[in-house]
Amino acid sequence: MSNPEKKAADSSSGIEKRYAQINGQTIHYLKAGSGQALVLVHGYPESSETWRKIMPELAKMFTVIAPDTRGVGDSSTADNFSLEDVADDIYELVKSLGFKEVCLVGQDFGVQLVSAYAAKHREDVSALVVIESPLSAFGLEDLFGSFWHFGFMASPFSEMLIVGKEKEFFSAFAFDAFVYRKDAFPQAAINSYIFNQTRPGRLKAGLAYYRALLADKEFFANSVAPPWTFPVLAIDGDHSMNGLTAKSFERIASGLKSMIVTDCGHFVQEEQPDFLAKTLLGFLPKK
Repeated sequence: MSNPEKKAADSSSGIEKRYAQINGQTIHYLKAGSGQALVLVHGYPESSETWRKIMPELAKMFTVIAPDTRGVGDSSTADNFSLEDVADDIYELVKSLGFKEVCLVGQDFGVQLVSAYAAKHREDVSALVVIESPLSAFGLEDLFGSFWHFGFMASPFSEMLIVGKEKEFFSAFAFDAFVYRKDAFPQAAINSYIFNQTRPGRLKAGLAYYRALLADKEFFANSVAPPWTFPVLAIDGDHSMNGLTAKSFERIASGLKSMIVTDCGHFVQEEQPDFLAKTLLGFLPKK
């Protein structure tokens, strides 16, 4: 682990692009604001860029840190890892920036990662927000039969069938069926996310998350022991999970708060960013 290196800043938003050497990985992350640490963890097939719409508002109250998880975005490529490994990357990144106590927000795959972080370091967590995903070992597996992509993406055939058809596959898979507000994703943004999947090693790394998910159920079953004493908020879009995230997390978080976002699909941070930013600022503790 080494000190983080500043790369560039977006003067219009105050968001800086930085890199850090963590656990043998080069982790790229976005950073903005000051004060208590607030970590935003993306899902698949997106990257830290998915949080840009809400980061400036959150940065008025927090030091906002949005990493590209290993193998994703501008972080180094990776394969054969566990979700616990990725959660450890995030924890070590937070430590390298001089923070201990943290608020955590995860969407999609990010839910598994912030939950693993919280389970291992619950004394350091001020609040947890989980968006659009039940938790492994606590209800996620119930969806495998109705959501075909879990098995397909984890299979040895997925990369073979997707390579060369990334544009067609991800346009239909991620940015059509899972999106309610299509205007939230300009074609340029979709193209950027899809282009990332065509870069060497990126598709393989993304698919490795699905394989890790299938392999890591026991870790979650054993480590995520209730009760969680920090506040937890579960958020779903009404045209997507629609309460399934809360149904999962009420099994481990006493006093769970939950919310359904109207006119929204899977990508709450992209489809309803103003609502999400306002909700987070109202829920997260300020110190």
